[in-house]
Amino acid sequence: MKRATIAAAIITRNELKFLPGCLESLQGVVDDVVVVDTGSTDGTQAIVRSYGAQLFEFAWIDDFAAARNRTLSEVRADWILYIDADERVRTPERRPISDFLTPETSAGAYVRFQPRPGYTFYREPRLFVNHPEIRFKGQIHETHRDDLIAFAERRNLAIPSTPVVIEHLGFEGDQSHKHARNLPLLERETAEHPERPYCWHHLAETLAGLGRRKEAIEACRRGLNIPMEAPSTKAIVDRRQLSKTYARLLLDDGQAANHIIGALLEEMPEDWALLYLQARSDLATGRHDLALAIAERLKSVDPDGLADGFVAYDRRLFGDLAWDLAAAGHVEAGRCKEAAAAYRQAALLAPQVLSYRVKAAALAAL
Repeated sequence: MKRATIAAAIITRNELKFLPGCLESLQGVVDDVVVVDTGSTDGTQAIVRSYGAQLFEFAWIDDFAAARNRTLSEVRADWILYIDADERVRTPERRPISDFLTPETSAGAYVRFQPRPGYTFYREPRLFVNHPEIRFKGQIHETHRDDLIAFAERRNLAIPSTPVVIEHLGFEGDQSHKHARNLPLLERETAEHPERPYCWHHLAETLAGLGRRKEAIEACRRGLNIPMEAPSTKAIVDRRQLSKTYARLLLDDGQAANHIIGALLEEMPEDWALLYLQARSDLATGRHDLALAIAERLKSVDPDGLADGFVAYDRRLFGDLAWDLAAAGHVEAGRCKEAAAAYRQAALLAPQVLSYRVKAAALAAL
């Protein structure tokens, strides 16, 4: 049987910092690389040419889906891997991605996706057959998922998981430039397609990142008030994520969030990020023993043993954040010695967080 060919499809704009690492990671694992540049001025295009990738230009029109679909139109391979410049691909033993596909029975495939360094993995359908019925939609947070699922269902094809890994690096450092770029796109997308809960979630996070906390909380409320008709699994997950963001922003603002957290826990009793928020709420309402119990549960979790679902977790939840939670619980209970020991353990796990050492020293002096 003929092996399926695969092309990586990338959109770029001023990606000189990240692009070489992305193209390097694609060497030997795909058959072709197609790059559509939307107006780089930093030498990105020269990097593309130096790696032998195909380069096309597309005038930026404030629409990520339009740019992404231009890359798809230039692909001639059987399958497509969509990837961004600030992402890296890994396969077992650097084998070609085609080794892990079943083209005769599949319309696409999931990869193990790490949304940022220090997080666990979740499943993303980054691989799919090259067919005009599968295209991206959405000015921002563009997605091909609905098209892919519909394509698979019409043909009774599967979308299996693979051991292919994609690591995303782009959330590190100052994000102010991305917030400024994304805000108008998110405002327009939520106005034109209010049924997309992930865009409401990102709008709230962007507003919070810009210091506009009250507007961020209001964006969560507005997004959660939008009814969803026959939602997909992804839409349900995204709506839950929006609810968690709402609860976190309320807690950060000193407001009660237990009514939100409690309802979510009925649906997701082992969502670790949600349990962490519950513990924070417990501490705020004087229930330190309950918070300590959750801290112990978090400390017992091995993040490497978590199954790949549709949610990724910050690994710190099971490390220094859990110990920090325990320390706060001990402080509320008046157990200074235990609190100091917990802060010292948190400092060992996250030496970059100076406050842990400061709190441990202050409590030890009491």
